[in-house]
Amino acid sequence: MIERVSKILFLLILVELCLGGGGRFTAIGPVSLRMILFSMALAMSVPLLINKKSIPSEIWKLIIGFVCMILIATMVGWIKQNPKNLIYEDVKPLSYFFVLPFFYLIIDDVMITKVIKAIKVSSIFMAAIFILLLVLINSDIIPFLDFYRATLKSEEIFYRGEVTFFYKGFLLFGIGAIFYYFADHSKWRKYFLLVLVIAIILSVTRGLLISLAFTFSIYFFFTNSYWRASVGIALVVIFVVWGSDIILSGSRSFDARLNNKSYNEADPYLLGDRNYSDNGRVTQAKEVWQELSISSCLLGHGFGEGTSSRPVHMEISYLEIFHKQGLTGLIFWGSLAGTILVQYRKAIASPAANAFFFSALFIFVESLTNQYINNPIGMSMLLLSLVCLYKLKTPE
Repeated sequence: MIERVSKILFLLILVELCLGGGGRFTAIGPVSLRMILFSMALAMSVPLLINKKSIPSEIWKLIIGFVCMILIATMVGWIKQNPKNLIYEDVKPLSYFFVLPFFYLIIDDVMITKVIKAIKVSSIFMAAIFILLLVLINSDIIPFLDFYRATLKSEEIFYRGEVTFFYKGFLLFGIGAIFYYFADHSKWRKYFLLVLVIAIILSVTRGLLISLAFTFSIYFFFTNSYWRASVGIALVVIFVVWGSDIILSGSRSFDARLNNKSYNEADPYLLGDRNYSDNGRVTQAKEVWQELSISSCLLGHGFGEGTSSRPVHMEISYLEIFHKQGLTGLIFWGSLAGTILVQYRKAIASPAANAFFFSALFIFVESLTNQYINNPIGMSMLLLSLVCLYKLKTPE
């Protein structure tokens, strides 16, 4: 009975993680559905452990390392008298890591199949809804201002002028593309891949395109498909070097056609100002560098201490980890990446193993420009990949 209820709970958690973005759309005040499901998962882990199930040493070592990392950063923040509410804000998203034992205790071969199906179906569903919304908004069936007012308070959506938008859950487009490439052999596979790539392009999100191209380049390189790897790297270079200019040019062209203006008069920031966001990241990096010391390099400035431009969370995951937790934090996340790689190498060669490993790689790469590994959106996929790869490994 406990195991059956736990599996139902796991499926609810999985669907919410796939579609829920940052979790605020289902929140009532400070409490969200994600928080409720997370608390239930922690509670259910206890009887599952008591019942007969055990957790391998690799998982326990990660949990112990995580607890040590959290305690050190909290103590440093406490000693430095950082604001307690900001310490809480830093610890809260990281605490989702404690769902790892529940994932391990519940996931089996049947559940791995359901995880794969949930990711693929959810990604296509989200892409279809996104494209439909864009059609309705740009045809004035849904006035943009109505959509803006209805979604603004959630803080889940970032608007690209009045033309398109980015939802925190769109990370799933990249993950879905990886799963359709590796773990789908239906005749619709290439069409689903195309829909997901089109959705990423329509969201005007360079980070997703760069991370997806780089991830596939790594795969093609290690499978000796060097020309495909070269194409992927070329796309990465184009997006990194000329991505902002391409978006600026696209904004002008789109605005000129939309409002019958000349190209020179058209709005270059119709689809968002990428130079502003790039400059923001550079500013944050400079501020972290200016506050660097020997002690902060090792242990960080502690939870609760941001920078003048970003007092709470920074856009680049690794920059925030280094600033608040120092090399201690980076070493932990590096050990998680290493553990995922080890489990992938031990796993039976299969489409599923490839899908989980390269999805994890995609999230680590995407975290170079956005905050994913240290919040539940990306962290949950890393934990799912770790557990599923462990369950897929060759019996010793």
